[in-house]
Amino acid sequence: MPDIAIIGAGISGLAAAHALAAAGRDVIVLDRREAPGGRIHSERRGGFLVEHGPNSMISPAPGAEALIATLGLGEERIDKSDAVRHRYLVRDGRAHALPLDPVGFFSSGFFTLRGRLRLLAEPFVARGPDDESVAEFVRRRFGRELLDYVFDPLVGGLYAGDPANMSMTAVFPRLKEIELRHGSVLRGMAAKMRRGASMRYDPRRRMLFSFRMGMDTLPRRLAGMLGSRLRPGTRVEAIAPAAGGGFRLRVRERDHLATLHAGRVVVAAPAYAAARLLAAFSSDAADAAAGIEHPPLAVVALGFDRRRLAHPLDGPGVLTPAVERRNVLGFLFSSTLFSGRAPDGHALLTAYVGGARSPELAQLPREELTALVRAEARELLGAQGEPVFESVRYWQRGLPQPGLGHPERVAALSALEAEWPGLFLTGNYFAGISTAACIDAARATACRALGLPGAQRNGTSSVDGARHTVSLQA
Repeated sequence: MPDIAIIGAGISGLAAAHALAAAGRDVIVLDRREAPGGRIHSERRGGFLVEHGPNSMISPAPGAEALIATLGLGEERIDKSDAVRHRYLVRDGRAHALPLDPVGFFSSGFFTLRGRLRLLAEPFVARGPDDESVAEFVRRRFGRELLDYVFDPLVGGLYAGDPANMSMTAVFPRLKEIELRHGSVLRGMAAKMRRGASMRYDPRRRMLFSFRMGMDTLPRRLAGMLGSRLRPGTRVEAIAPAAGGGFRLRVRERDHLATLHAGRVVVAAPAYAAARLLAAFSSDAADAAAGIEHPPLAVVALGFDRRRLAHPLDGPGVLTPAVERRNVLGFLFSSTLFSGRAPDGHALLTAYVGGARSPELAQLPREELTALVRAEARELLGAQGEPVFESVRYWQRGLPQPGLGHPERVAALSALEAEWPGLFLTGNYFAGISTAACIDAARATACRALGLPGAQRNGTSSVDGARHTVSLQA
């Protein structure tokens, strides 16, 4: 009987398994899919390298970077290209180049005088409730223009979400905390400056990075180190407490049904899959997990002869606000962000379609979907002629949406661990969807499974991890 069974071989399950195995525990990792990595999926074809899931991480990321070093992947890491000089937002049907630094961004001509004056009025706005939607918070504190042209595309890029339905406390907890503590976000930033913190933009403080051969370098290395302890093609049908202690897992390995026993269980599956497994222990926890929405998302990659694109592509990508009524959430300029993503003389664009904004578009047939994206590339980026490369990935269940009530859902799920000793939960619906946040949360879960004192649900104890969110552009 293994000490610990881990359900799910995405980055959360693999990182937890690595930490537990390193501590000398006998672990087994079960996943219904044949390939490890979960949402991390890198495709290498025809000289192009497409990320169908997360495209990068942001440094500093102490937990993730420590894991990368332990795995000997330091030489495989690559940083964002120096060719990234602007950020792009769509307004009035055109992609506008904006400075990367916040001061230049907000003082640019992209925003109206009325919008900038409304931002300066923020210190005079009263505090709001403990939680509210992102849209309610931003509209109240900063005005409609910043909601429409900053936070809406940002939420679309981070979560493929709708700010009207997202919890401010869950998505932007630091901004909400500053408001509650100081009564104003701008006053809170001024207080931070008085304490000696620099507000000057320094691109070296937060650096995007990936791997030469793609993001799946990380889960592939973790899977390789686990060896036979990873059992792909194994679906966990049910979990139940065992009479003599521990847990009994009913599994289907291809066409074979079997029962496994484990002393402890870590559920590292997506929320919708965890809901099914948790129903035997708590209907409240199962309902909480099932209540986390995952709207469909489609990823469309197009490779062009570079001469066929009029746009300079000198940024991480372009985001589209919902008020602009575009058919894509945005484009990543993948071959600008990192080297080795396209053959010489070519460029790779990665578009994101659907999400909470337009879920029906993410389910279009492939031919219609690629035609839609090519039209957007033509109108926004000056693409001409036919792409030389196309790739499409449909995520029928996309990114988890931390909607209103999400903190209460997480509390209900966390309470399950206290009610059922030996049962642990981790995943991208707890402390952030980015790869780095998942690693931090998984390592904290491993600490709890090991019984280490002070291990916290948010992943900051003994892991020194922070909440990291990475947009479709990052």
